Amino acid sequence: MSERNFYQRLSKGLGSAILDIKANPSSEEYKEIVLRFCLRDLFYDWQAEGTKGDYLYTAICALKEKEYFEKIVVKKFLSHCPDHLFMQLADILFCYAEDGSEIAKAAFYTKYDYFLNKTRKFAKSFRIDEGFQWDYVTKQLFGIGGFAIFKSHAINMGGMLQNKPENKNTYYYSDFISESEKIFGKKRIVNFLEKMYGKSSAIKVLVDTLHEEKMERKQYAADFEREKITINSLLEIAQETASREVMHFGAIMRYRYSFFEKASGAEILTLANSILEEENETAKGLLLRIFSKRQFPLGFEPLLEYARSENKILSENALYLLEEFKGKKIHDLAILLLQKQGLDSHALGLLKKNYRKTDDEIIYKLIKKTTSIPHHVLVDIRMIYNRYYSNKAFPILFHTYLYGQCTYCRYGIVKAMKSCRVLPDDILEECLHDSYFETRKLAQKLQKVKKS
Repeated sequence: MSERNFYQRLSKGLGSAILDIKANPSSEEYKEIVLRFCLRDLFYDWQAEGTKGDYLYTAICALKEKEYFEKIVVKKFLSHCPDHLFMQLADILFCYAEDGSEIAKAAFYTKYDYFLNKTRKFAKSFRIDEGFQWDYVTKQLFGIGGFAIFKSHAINMGGMLQNKPENKNTYYYSDFISESEKIFGKKRIVNFLEKMYGKSSAIKVLVDTLHEEKMERKQYAADFEREKITINSLLEIAQETASREVMHFGAIMRYRYSFFEKASGAEILTLANSILEEENETAKGLLLRIFSKRQFPLGFEPLLEYARSENKILSENALYLLEEFKGKKIHDLAILLLQKQGLDSHALGLLKKNYRKTDDEIIYKLIKKTTSIPHHVLVDIRMIYNRYYSNKAFPILFHTYLYGQCTYCRYGIVKAMKSCRVLPDDILEECLHDSYFETRKLAQKLQKVKKS
């Protein structure tokens, strides 16, 4: 494998990079690249994927340079770094700790004490949230120190809330408790808090704060439940949002759930007709978004016209709603837009319910042109070929396997290869070393079946 290919595959978390290291463990070039990636954020979507920490640790072990890497990773971990990189470093060090490294364990305790003893307010920004980092370290320490870590951190957190209540919004105390309940069991957590409530002022403050917030959330939910979302209010929100230079869809989607929960069938039809009558194309597109994940009640005909609009918000949302319909017109529109505008048209999703085997050639012709595959294309490809069988799908699936950034979607691509019966042995072997846990798990299961 060339150095360039190794670089690209390691950055994506592909198992082929690990196999290549194992075949060339003394490579100085590989050592340098692995180190560079250890000290760099490799996330695409941390909430869906997790970090590539254990994957990088596997690379470190394959290079047989554990001591060299550990010193550098510890130094970076103890410095001031962005959240995503911090999580990756923590996960690498947790692998060291699981393998018995006292240096890695000490690093976690040192970082914990740094946050505990910090006199200034925790930094909280888009890139660095020290309260989140402290919480992340604490959860890693659960695996090292067990329930004793929970007990000491509960007291420490309560003390912070007691002594510095003005910094309350930087502490992740609710997340800490909910995660602890998952790990140690709700009964054990509740028993400890109840037992200590009258003995520790810090625990009392923590429990009282959690209770107050629970009541506030209940009150907010009750107030929101009582609030009547009208069609006029939705129209006003869409028009106001469309007038902004930078648009955010959060407000209109927030009210969407409440509207459909309370609206009658007649009101839903009235809203749909109001969308057709809306003159502002951007507002019209925003309103269409309200019907996402459900069939548009007036059918697909008006959506066909909107899908051809030059207004991107209108066309994309119309296409999104058209994905819920089946029919020749939907298929023909997909092919027309794909041939005219390519993958950027967002028309590939229309084939999720309208795919034909003759589409393989068109899809491959488009997808092979790019080595930077948009996420929406990855999603559509994995959904199409997990739903429909095609023994000619391998070139499409292999290209997306190689060049997709999202490891969760790559897992779906591997499942599609299996579903279409085009998963080769060498890819299955690579998947055993993939950065995404579920991909490794699937590969282990399939290999076990093959050997039985």
